[in-house]
Order: sequence, then structure tokens, then C-alpha cells
Amino acid sequence: MNSLEAKEVEAEEQLQEIVLSIEKTETEATDIVSEIDETAKELELIKKEIEELNSTISQREEQLKTQVRAVQVTRQSGEMLRFLMEADNLSDVLGRLDVVSTLFSANQGLMEKQVADKEMVEAKERETIGKQEEQTLMAAKLENKKVLLEEQKAEQEMLVAAIAADKTDLAEEREAFLTQQRESELRLNTIQTARRAAEEATIISVSSDSSNDETSTEEVSTSSSKTVEEVPTPAASGSIIGNAQSLIGVKYVYGGSTPAGFDCSGFTAYAFQRAGISLPRSAAAQYGASKRISQSEVKPGDLIFFSQSGSIDHVGIYLGGGRFIGSQTSTGVAVASFTSGYWSRYVAGFGRP
Repeated sequence: MNSLEAKEVEAEEQLQEIVLSIEKTETEATDIVSEIDETAKELELIKKEIEELNSTISQREEQLKTQVRAVQVTRQSGEMLRFLMEADNLSDVLGRLDVVSTLFSANQGLMEKQVADKEMVEAKERETIGKQEEQTLMAAKLENKKVLLEEQKAEQEMLVAAIAADKTDLAEEREAFLTQQRESELRLNTIQTARRAAEEATIISVSSDSSNDETSTEEVSTSSSKTVEEVPTPAASGSIIGNAQSLIGVKYVYGGSTPAGFDCSGFTAYAFQRAGISLPRSAAAQYGASKRISQSEVKPGDLIFFSQSGSIDHVGIYLGGGRFIGSQTSTGVAVASFTSGYWSRYVAGFGRP
């Protein structure tokens, strides 16, 4: 009995450490999302600066073109030559040359400054976008870390319940603890199965599909051994897409699963649940619970999965035309491309629940 009590205390302490680790991970994710929000605001300000600068440069360029046309039409170049020739002496000529030079160099100097400013702001924009992508990747790593911690938690809860069942002399209590053990074991198996399937996923090269969803018939290669000869259209696909599009603009919230804020898997789970289809809670688990399909078979309403950090860490809903809708850290719920730009580098496959 003393041995069981010691094991129970140790198991409870380890479980508490895992719970604290999960809470710490969630806090880290919240901090990262706050940084992402600030980066997005900074990016919007920079874009506004660029728009204003481009407008100013455009106006200046038009002004210079007008001046050039005026010189050509009115032969002001001849007037300027006369202005120089009417100088009384060499000193006066040099003075008048300075005046003419100043007239031409003033606008040129201003243009050079504006071009330099534009290059500086564009460089800052590239830096900000790079930081935004870096933070998105950090959030993906936190998502993976949370899944691993949830796996450890289920395993530890199973151990605690098993020890408690062995320790009690009451049949009713023993059965309750054994039920907890079975539930934890089932959850552990589900998480492990999903994680293994996610880890087997490989990045695939996607082709740019057309707006009517007629994609290449060539099979997209993945590491999954599953093959699908005839895959039915996803159930309630129109309802799923309608649900998803109605949520455009909802902010990204780590762990969020309601219209107050979504993370990626919370968003897809919510859109599917509104269409009467139940999905697991994490991106990796949704991958594990879906039937693998190729890009030639994918239809609007299917799931599209991404791997930014070595496992499935992002999920969205396929729309067709090289687009998907998902809850991204930098934009919240929005439509994005998966055939160009950031997400094109991380497509891991398609699935149908």
C-alpha cells in the first residue's frame, strides 16, 4: 500500500507538471499572438506610408513631365540661353548659371529623396512581413508542442487512474477509476494515431488549379499508403463553405473555437459542426481522422493541411482556384492562396472527413 501511495503521489506531481507546461505553452502562444497583432498594425501603417509616398512621387513626376513639355512647346530653353547671354560679366554669368542649375536640381533632389524614402519603407515592409512569417511559424511550433503535452497528460492521467484503481478496496470506486483509465487510454490512442499520421505527411508540390476546380489528374504523392479510387463529394460542402465565409474577419485567438475568436482547427471544427459534421480539435487530429485525397480529387469543402514545423500544424477549408479559407495568425479568418506566397511552401495534403 505504501508503495502504491508513493507511486500515486509521484504520478500526481508529474501530471501537475504537465498541466503547468500546457498552461505555460498557452501563455507563450498568447504573447506571440499579441506580437503578431502589433506586427500587423505596423505593417498597415507602413503600407499607408508607401501609398502616400507613391502618390507624392506620382505628382512630382507629372509636374516634371509638364515642365519638360513646357520647355519643348514654348522653347524655354532658348529663353534660358538668352537669360545667360544677357549677363553683364563673367561673374554675372556664373551667378545666372547657379540660378538655372538650382531650378533643375531642386526637383531632382526632391525626387531622389522620395525614391530613397520609398526604398527604405519597402525594405521595412519586407522586414515586417518576414517577422510576421517567423511568428506564424512560432505559433505552429507551439501548436505541435501543445499536442505532445496533451499526449503526455493523457498518458499520465491513465497511470494515475490505474494506480488509484489498484489502491482502493471499494468496488464502485475501482470501477470509476478503471473507467477513467479507459477514457484516458482511448484519448491517448487517438492523439498518438493522429500524430503518427501527421508526422508521415510530406510537403507536396501543388499545381495552380482553375476556378472551376478542374485540376490535373496526376496523382499527388504523399507518404500515406491509402489510395482512393472514387471519393464522393464532401457532405454538405455548400453549407460548410457558407459557414466558413460568414466568419471572414473574425480575429485569430490561440485555442479559440467560437466566433469570438478562432485558431485554425477551432475554425474548421466550428464550420463543419454547423453543417452537422464532428471534427477533432487539433489540426493533427483532423488530419488523422480524414481520408487522404489527391489534389485532382479535392473539392470545395474538403480540408487542406499544412506542415510548417515538421508535422501538421495548420488546417483550412479548400475553396478551389488555388484558394483556401482558414484562421491565420496574421489575418484572422480570411481567404488565402496555397499555390503562391507563404502557404505554397507548406502544403502537406488534402483530406475529407
